[in-house]
Amino acid sequence: MSIDTSLLKNLTPPLRQAVLITCGCFLIGVALIMLAVLPARTRLSAAQTEIARLDVAYDNMEKDLAGIAQQRAKTAAMTAERDAFLADGVIEPLLGSFAMRGKSLVAPFAQQAGFTISSVKEDRFIALQVPKSPPDQLYGRQQVEFTGQGTYSQITAFVSFTEASLPLATLSSIIIIGQSQTPESHKAMITFEWPVKGEKRSLP
Repeated sequence: MSIDTSLLKNLTPPLRQAVLITCGCFLIGVALIMLAVLPARTRLSAAQTEIARLDVAYDNMEKDLAGIAQQRAKTAAMTAERDAFLADGVIEPLLGSFAMRGKSLVAPFAQQAGFTISSVKEDRFIALQVPKSPPDQLYGRQQVEFTGQGTYSQITAFVSFTEASLPLATLSSIIIIGQSQTPESHKAMITFEWPVKGEKRSLP
């Protein structure tokens, strides 16, 4: 910006002074805008963007916090369901015997099916992989053999009732032997296998 000094010379001193003051104020105003106002507006815009980002993050945190109680309740319910499932399926010795525990579990189903259990014995114990130093509580799968008498429908009903009521009990083997003296009733040797927890034992 240039000022024609010849015009200023033709002005009266008071008017010339006023023009100079006005021009000086204008230049100072432009300098303030360039050096202060524009940078401040840039910083304000950046601050507003950051505030908007923080608002979104805060809203997300509130949603997460609100979901913690619900997630805890869901976890507790799933844990209770898992514990109940294991309590119904994982067996422990009764009076030191897995056979006695197995009999106590399946006897109601045998009675319901009309199958008569005459004897029970422990069969093979299948150890799970354990550390080199086995813990005092040993986990594995225990086979229990039930021998009894019944018709074919009673035998199959006994197996069906047991599997439906004890989901972790697995039918390992079944042998049905016909009896010439009682052709309607058969001898059956039925072996179920359970996940078990028992004291440390000497494994075969």
